[in-house]
Amino acid sequence: ERLVEALGGQVLRELSIIGGFSATIPGDAAGALARSDLVAEIMADGRVEMAGLHDDDDEDDDDDDDLPDLTEYDELPPDVAWRNAIGLDAAGGRYTGAGVTVALLDTGVSRVTDLGDRVLARVDLTPDADGYDRYGHGTHMAGLIAGDGTASGGRWSGVAPAANLVSVKVAGWDGATDVSVVIAGLQWVVANRDRYDIRVLNLAFGTDGTQSYLTDPLNDAVEAAWEAGILVVVSAGNRGSERGSISKPGDDPYVVTVGAADLGDAATTADDRAAEFSARGPTPDGLAKPDVLAPGISLVSNRAIGSTIDAYRPSARVDDTYFKGTGTSQSAAIVSGLAALLYEADRDLSPDVVKAILMGTARPLADPDGAGRGLVDASSALAAVATEAYEDAPANTGLVPSDGLGLLEASRGSHHVVADLDGDGQPELLTGEVDALGTSWTTSDRTIDGWPASPWYPLAVANLRWDNKSWRGATWAGVAWDNKSWSGDSWSAVPGWDNKSWSAITWN
Repeated sequence: ERLVEALGGQVLRELSIIGGFSATIPGDAAGALARSDLVAEIMADGRVEMAGLHDDDDEDDDDDDDLPDLTEYDELPPDVAWRNAIGLDAAGGRYTGAGVTVALLDTGVSRVTDLGDRVLARVDLTPDADGYDRYGHGTHMAGLIAGDGTASGGRWSGVAPAANLVSVKVAGWDGATDVSVVIAGLQWVVANRDRYDIRVLNLAFGTDGTQSYLTDPLNDAVEAAWEAGILVVVSAGNRGSERGSISKPGDDPYVVTVGAADLGDAATTADDRAAEFSARGPTPDGLAKPDVLAPGISLVSNRAIGSTIDAYRPSARVDDTYFKGTGTSQSAAIVSGLAALLYEADRDLSPDVVKAILMGTARPLADPDGAGRGLVDASSALAAVATEAYEDAPANTGLVPSDGLGLLEASRGSHHVVADLDGDGQPELLTGEVDALGTSWTTSDRTIDGWPASPWYPLAVANLRWDNKSWRGATWAGVAWDNKSWSGDSWSAVPGWDNKSWSAITWN
C-alpha cells in the first residue's frame, strides 16, 4: 500500500477475502508496481453488472451470462387472463384447497391480509429467526398458491384461496442460501409432514449443478419428500431456452418440474408457448423436462412491503399491497395451488397419481419446444380425479432413485455463498463438503426419526404466532450470494453505490 502511494496512487479499499486491496495508480507507474517483489499480481478492475440487467445492444458489454432480463416484464400490464387460460374459471370454484397444507420452502412469508391465519407455522433456518420475508420472493409465491384476494376485493386471488401454508425460510434479505440449508429445510418438511398434514411442497430454489440425479444429495432430499407422500413441485429455472438449461433439483425425474408459459394474445390460445426465459431439457441424465407449463409472466400476488425487491423495483408494484412477478417460480406456485385443489377433491391421492393427472390432462401447445406435456388445465385435472382416470396409471413407474452419495459441492454447481464459518470476522467462500454450519457434510437419515439427529434441529425456529422466539442452540453466521439461485425475477442495481461489487444476484 505504501508503494502504491509512493508511485502517486491511492488505496481504495481492503479486499481481505482475496488477500489484497483495490487502488488507482497513474498509468506510467504500472510497470514499477509489477516489478516489485512486494506484489504477487496486478489485476485490472473488471466491469460487473447484475445478471440479466445488461443491454444486449451495448457494444461495451462483455457480460457473457446470457440470462434473460426479467425486469423488462415489470413494465407489462398485469396478466388478468391466466386463470381462464388454465381452466380455473371453468372449474367453477367448487374446490378452494380447504383443509390441504402446502409447504413453501423459500425466503419466508410476511404477514398479509390475503393469507389470514392460514399460515400454520413459520419455520426459520436463517439467523433472522423470525420467519419474515425480507427479500420478497416467498410472500409472492404464497399469494399465488393460497391468497384469497381480500385486500383487492377478490381481484388478485391465488389458485387455492382456502389452503393452509407452512413457510420454511431458508434465505434472508438478499436471497442467500446454500444447498445444505435447502436440504435441511426439506428434512424439516418430511419430519413434520404428519403434524401439519403437508401434501404439497413448493420449491423454487435451483442451481446449475450437472451432477447426476442418481447420486446428488439435493435430488436425494426431494425424493425423500416424495417418498414420504408429499408432491414436490419445482421450478424449471430461468436460464433461457438453450437445451440442457434445467436447474437442479428440477432435473429429478420424480418431481413435477414446471416451466413458464407465455400466453401471448389473451384472445387466442394459438400463440401460447414456453417463455423465452423458461429452461429446457434434457437433463444431464438425458431426461425430458419440464413436465408441464403454467402461466409465468406479469402475475400479480402479495407484496412484501419494504423487502429488497419491493424497494428496488417500484414499477412492479400494483396498488398498495400487490406486486407483479415473472418467472418459473410463479409458474410452480400456480401448479402447487392446483395440486391443493386435487387433494381437496380426493385426500387419498398419491404423489405419483397427482403427477400423472397434471401431465395427462395438460393442454398440448402448437409449439412444443420447452413445453413438456403442455399447459396445466385445472378443469380437466379435477374431472380426472372424479373419474379416477389415472388411479391405475401413476407416474414414475420404473424409475431408479437417487442414493444421495454424491458431492455437495457438485450439487451447488457455480452457485456459492460466503459465510464466516470460523468466526474470525472474515467471510469465506462456502465450498467443498462443508455445510452452511461449517460442519463436514455427510449423508444423513432423511426419515422423520432422523430429523432430531440433524445439526440443524436445534436451529429450526418455528414461529406459530409471530412471537419472535429467540435463536436457540448453536448459531451460524449466515450467508450472502456471489452468484445466482432463486427462480423468479431479478432486481435492479441499487442507486447511489460508489462502486459496483455484487456479481449477478438474480432469482434464476
